[in-house]
Amino acid sequence: MIRTSNKRIEEIFRALGISAGDKIMIHADLRIFGYLENMGEDFLQILEEIIGPSGSMITPSFTFSFPNTFNINTTVSTTGAIGKLFAKQKNVKRVPDGMTSYYLIGGDAEKMIQEWGHSSYGENSIPDQLTRNGGKILQLGTDILSLVHYLEEKISVPYREIIRFEGRIEDGEKRYDSYTNFYARKTPVRKLIPDPIRSVFYEKCDTCLIYNSRPCRVFSCKEYIDFSMPRLEADKMILIER
Repeated sequence: MIRTSNKRIEEIFRALGISAGDKIMIHADLRIFGYLENMGEDFLQILEEIIGPSGSMITPSFTFSFPNTFNINTTVSTTGAIGKLFAKQKNVKRVPDGMTSYYLIGGDAEKMIQEWGHSSYGENSIPDQLTRNGGKILQLGTDILSLVHYLEEKISVPYREIIRFEGRIEDGEKRYDSYTNFYARKTPVRKLIPDPIRSVFYEKCDTCLIYNSRPCRVFSCKEYIDFSMPRLEADKMILIER
């Protein structure tokens, strides 16, 4: 199996144009790197050193816990190895969302949590805040993109609807009731990955490299939304199998 050194990881991040002050949402299939040096324990520190104290790193930590209790510190994310790396960091913060939470590290983490609007993909959701504030997407070996659902909610696709999920939040000694407005499927559909919009957008992406036969890319959240909105408006079923 391929082995990837810390030096190579840094080279990839820099080749993708990541720099100081970047606000980055990470979607990653870490298997692209095979065996990581130091079992991957240095992966996020390398990125954090590049973006500096004013930058932010974010990754989904979805649990879909509601109506059951969501414990910010102990409820395990369902989003894979990158989430586990975030969870180990002493400076990590987590959105108190019992459905589609996020791990955050860095400059804007506390502010983004404070401004979170009890929404998975709507106004003041984490994807919304990133898009409005110059955020970027970093994809490593995957085409997964949580901005797709943000896009769907902005356009109001016919196969989804906002459903309010309620439950209990546990945060250390604090216990309180909360809710999330989740943009859920109302009819059984199968989404396309990658969908026709993403496929064209990825082809146009300038900051992309291939590692271990898999794509690594960085792009602006706003650039993706601006590209995709008129295309989804023209065909609101284009993202799913017909």
